[in-house]
Amino acid sequence: MPTLRRVRRRTADGEDRLSALPDDLILLIVSRLDTRTALSTAVLARRWARIPRELPELDFRVSDVLPPEYDRTVTLRQRNMPRDTTLARILDGLMARCEMDTMRTFANGVTSFLEAGGGHDRRLKTLRLEFFQTHDGICADRMITAAVGAWGVEDLEVIVRLASGDDQTPTYSLPHDCLNVQSRLRSLTLGKCCSLPSLHSYGTLTKLVLRDIPTSTPVDVYEKVFKDCTGLQVLHLTSCCCAHHTLVVDAPCSQIRELVVEECSFMEIKLRNLPMLVRLAFCLTDTLRIEFGSVPCLMDTNLTFSMEDDSLVALRRPVDEFDSFLGMSPTMANLVIRFTRLRRWIGPSRTKRQLPDLKRLLVADMPSNWDISWTRGLLMASPFLEVLHIHVPQSETGPDYLRGMNWSKTHINLRHHHLKELVVIGFTQRNIWLFKYVVRVCTSLQRIVLLKDGHVRYNGFWDWQMVGQQTCPWSNDEKLVARRMIRVWAQASC
Repeated sequence: MPTLRRVRRRTADGEDRLSALPDDLILLIVSRLDTRTALSTAVLARRWARIPRELPELDFRVSDVLPPEYDRTVTLRQRNMPRDTTLARILDGLMARCEMDTMRTFANGVTSFLEAGGGHDRRLKTLRLEFFQTHDGICADRMITAAVGAWGVEDLEVIVRLASGDDQTPTYSLPHDCLNVQSRLRSLTLGKCCSLPSLHSYGTLTKLVLRDIPTSTPVDVYEKVFKDCTGLQVLHLTSCCCAHHTLVVDAPCSQIRELVVEECSFMEIKLRNLPMLVRLAFCLTDTLRIEFGSVPCLMDTNLTFSMEDDSLVALRRPVDEFDSFLGMSPTMANLVIRFTRLRRWIGPSRTKRQLPDLKRLLVADMPSNWDISWTRGLLMASPFLEVLHIHVPQSETGPDYLRGMNWSKTHINLRHHHLKELVVIGFTQRNIWLFKYVVRVCTSLQRIVLLKDGHVRYNGFWDWQMVGQQTCPWSNDEKLVARRMIRVWAQASC
């Protein structure tokens, strides 16, 4: 009890109990705050003034400074409003003025931070910058140069936002002198930059993410990334464009282990040689052709294509020669195949090559008017497959039984001895033939889940979880089919 009275008396006398905390604990508390709040703690006391210099991560985003009315103005402006109307011009002027004022405030804050001191004594692990493409971007150049050169930053992210008055063409370039041999940068993310820095002498860089690169970029810029960055292990290309539509990847000395190409404008991709590639994801729209070459270490693959134009489908499917894809890597263990549009990009022909190491297979987003029995060809092409998941989302259109991918009947003597789990979301009565086939051919089945409704929950590009939901009860006919399937499984098990 005396101790409690003593604490209260000292607190009433104006004791600063927060400053009495040890430095390590104060730094831990401040590091949990956003960058703006963390930097503002320097005004609390002299002792706190040096705390922001020891923060391992800094996040300067112009979106954190924008007033709330800016987003409302942008939303109003994007409602299909012609540019030549009076209201459109007023809104454009308001957005431009707001962006200029915000960028001026942002530049003043960054400049004040740089002039506050720290110099070579500061150690920084991660720096994230987001700013508008204006003349005030010089402050971002100073910050990047200081972070990479003096502070030893390892993770750098630079995202450029196009101002409302721009012609939507990126013009910002990362300062080339900031990337030197002595730098410790390991991860680099660039968004909406008009050109890429020279990375050939950059041995420490292991991860590179490029987003929204403009069409004016020559294709050899991307190809040099594969060839010249010998230490690179992870490469992500998202919404990247180029002047030439064919990307050739031939890098026998590359150390890239993870490659993601998402929503890029390459009409043709020739993946000829990536000897260390382990994880591959292609998520593309209207890509005419993908040519697979030597990827002997590939284990995880995601193929997601969207074919919208009938003329493109008739011209060529991206993986028309599906056997060449199956035979490109005997070590593949996980495979995801997604159909995000109604167009089919796998030809309905029997596979001749096998995937001897494939353990998990997901075929997702198939339109409800397709015959899913074609997947048994993939099943028999993977003799050691253990998990087969099929997802057919609900569709408002009625079923069309003639629009399927039909395979010839397999000889009844064939057997599959390793499949343990079959999960089908979107199962209907017309899919019973696939069920009968699986329970008769597969001798090691332990779990079968047939759901009317549900979805796939993705964990990145190569891992997933099937999530079912019961939106309506089974009809009497469906219950009868279910009992019949149970009898078929029981007979096959005997």
